[in-house]
Amino acid sequence: MGETARVRIPLRDQLWLHMDRPDNLMYITSLVWFAEIPDWDAVTQAVATRMVDPHPVFRRVPVREGRRWYWEDDLDFDLSHHLIRGRLPAPGGRAEAEEYVSEQMSIQLPDDRPLWRAELLEGYHGHEAEREGALVLFRVQHGMVDGVRLTQLVLGLCDSDGDTALPPVGRPLSTGGGGFLGTVGSAGVGVVRDSFGIARGLLGATVTFPWTLTRLVRDVVAPGRGLTRVPTRVVESLADNVDPTNRVSNTYRSTFRLLFEPRSPELSWSGHAHVRKKVSWISGLDLAAIKRVATAHGTTVTTVMLAAVSRALTEYLDAHGDRRVSDINLMVPMSIEPVGEELPEELGNHLTIILMRLPLGIDDADELIDAIATSMSRVRYSFEPHVNFATMLGVAVTPGPVAHAVVDLLANKTVGQLTSVPGPVSTVRIAGTPVEGILGWVPMSGDQAFGICIFSYNGTVSVGIATDAELVPEPGEVAGMIEDKFATFAGWHEGD
Repeated sequence: MGETARVRIPLRDQLWLHMDRPDNLMYITSLVWFAEIPDWDAVTQAVATRMVDPHPVFRRVPVREGRRWYWEDDLDFDLSHHLIRGRLPAPGGRAEAEEYVSEQMSIQLPDDRPLWRAELLEGYHGHEAEREGALVLFRVQHGMVDGVRLTQLVLGLCDSDGDTALPPVGRPLSTGGGGFLGTVGSAGVGVVRDSFGIARGLLGATVTFPWTLTRLVRDVVAPGRGLTRVPTRVVESLADNVDPTNRVSNTYRSTFRLLFEPRSPELSWSGHAHVRKKVSWISGLDLAAIKRVATAHGTTVTTVMLAAVSRALTEYLDAHGDRRVSDINLMVPMSIEPVGEELPEELGNHLTIILMRLPLGIDDADELIDAIATSMSRVRYSFEPHVNFATMLGVAVTPGPVAHAVVDLLANKTVGQLTSVPGPVSTVRIAGTPVEGILGWVPMSGDQAFGICIFSYNGTVSVGIATDAELVPEPGEVAGMIEDKFATFAGWHEGD
């Protein structure tokens, strides 16, 4: 045999197994589509030799003994149980594809087999009606692998055109900086400097006290006049007077929010989670147009896309008769380790979660983009990701009911999850067939209503929107609004 039959599951992976429940399955879903049908035997060989053989977790099942979890070899593993060939219902358009993916997102995979499934679905006519194309739908339990590494795995099935190597996934979309996360080693060096910066900022706030008080009242009242929102709003309004690169101030701010941020306000998309999910997507957005706007503001593609999401969700709330709120929280996964060109044999999760404040109702495009960029900078220059990662590990070792309660408490501070992943900049092929597009959908937790995934590929951007079918019954409405707002931003600097 030679192989280890049983492997202890790390705490960072156990958490995602803890979080799995019928009304919110912790499955990452991704979709690849083609304008023609790939060869089935070649697809099978690629999955077997590039994904299943090198990574034993795809041949293992999770087994729990007391409070310990193990990956245990599936002695009856059969690739045909996980790699399926099928066909979309006629006529095989976008509507049929979205309905099929929606149905699959609500179905739990058998827990006595490895928790993943890939389907090659022929009969797809979603992009070129004259030709029959195909989809490959992947579903993987989050405890096996995080979204960045799953994307790297899917790309590992691919070959690039010519001699160009496939780029690593998760690189920054902007030209500057070293990514979203700071380094742990830089913590102690600037503590004194940051402390002086906090004092200086708060002193400045006393000079401009009337303006600061006005803004504080606005921040407290705007989200719905809830007294539970006062403590975090006070801390945030005071912290806004401190430089956004001040690590100590930003870390205090984020930790206070983690502990005391109340449940997300009651809006039209609020309610308890349901089993049934629905999906929609946007594809073919011009990446170059987004980069022009990002360059003009010295920011990233993700920031500009978030501005479009902000405008769209503001319009959605207005269209459904909700009073305007000044912002919402989104749960955003962030990688804590860089992904190299070669994935390790044991995959697992190497990410943390942050609570991102997304402003709503800002009509001025410059002000909106700058507000989002500042919000992201405060995370970048903080130890929020590290504090939250330690919290996640702590939750993973608690008894199941306690872990569920804590996960729900944190998740319900937000309305949904959002992730942004940059993919290949040129065409790739699976089994020799060119990939037309790639996108994904993130799982939801607690009573979240949304999952939004932004993915770039070959000069275009796709956005996958997943919703709780009872809370947001028409995700296509949200998708259409995001697409419209994107068009506004894309044309903004067209003449520059």
